[in-house]
Amino acid sequence: MDSNNYASINSYNGIVKTNAYKVWIDGNGNLNLPTWRVSVRVKQPISNGSQIFPADKISLLPTTTYGQFNGGNVPTITQIGMPLQTFLQQGQEVFLVPQSQAGLYNVAAGGNPYYNLHIPFDLKVEGGAYLSQFTTWSEFAMVLEFRFYDHKNQVKGIQERYYRLQIATLSGTPPTPTNQLAIKIASNAVNGLVELKTKQDYLQGTNATYANGLMVTTNTNYQLKVASLQPHFLSVSNNTLPLNTINLSLVPTLGNQAVVFPVLLSATSQKIATGASTQGAQVYFDMMYATKPNDINLINAKPEQYTTTLQYEIVPQ
Repeated sequence: MDSNNYASINSYNGIVKTNAYKVWIDGNGNLNLPTWRVSVRVKQPISNGSQIFPADKISLLPTTTYGQFNGGNVPTITQIGMPLQTFLQQGQEVFLVPQSQAGLYNVAAGGNPYYNLHIPFDLKVEGGAYLSQFTTWSEFAMVLEFRFYDHKNQVKGIQERYYRLQIATLSGTPPTPTNQLAIKIASNAVNGLVELKTKQDYLQGTNATYANGLMVTTNTNYQLKVASLQPHFLSVSNNTLPLNTINLSLVPTLGNQAVVFPVLLSATSQKIATGASTQGAQVYFDMMYATKPNDINLINAKPEQYTTTLQYEIVPQ
């Protein structure tokens, strides 16, 4: 893990700091890692001593991958299934690699036993009128914790990196306020899990519900969409299940007047809810993932854990 640890914000349009961070994995010997994950967490409020910079205005964008493996390939961003932009959340672990769709393999015998994978990230700070509230030339301290998980979901490495954000003289003028839309997945719903444990689960179907799993804040009418970043569910031994094995339903909680549309998961973006402006207030949805009764795909599937990565999106209605 590496970073160049400093960025100056000098425009109301925001900034993009190239190569702000680089995640790398290296070692010697044989490696057989069919799946893996990488996360990042803002460890403490991003502060200049008297003001707090909103973590959700900062995102990391992967730019490429490179490295070397003897007897294995260096997977691309697309092959790994990485989101192209991951917004930080104060105090909450978010995943730069939610669940890799490409394994890492190295063979020590008969070649160079050393292996490595490098993933550089740009850092983006969103533009907006909110920047005008911060004291010019003040510096905000940001501490990020990166974690690497293996195919057994065990933490194999933790690194902390310190970063400084300086508020310089801002060029231009504060933009006219526009539509403000925000969506957040609760920490207990970040990794959804539907388990089939009994014969009845296969015959009648089963589900997993995450109370208040999704939160929305807007000042305009909105629409929620969802899509899988991968074309199917994939297991650690490369077995697959169709995405439409799982049905997703949002359930508006008390005071939420949104209209919802249950869908079968797909790699195509689908509308799952529409709603009116929340007037800046937070409204919540329960999230329910369910299987179908007597689904032949599940009945014939090899008993394993199958995964995919879902991308939720909010847009003006």
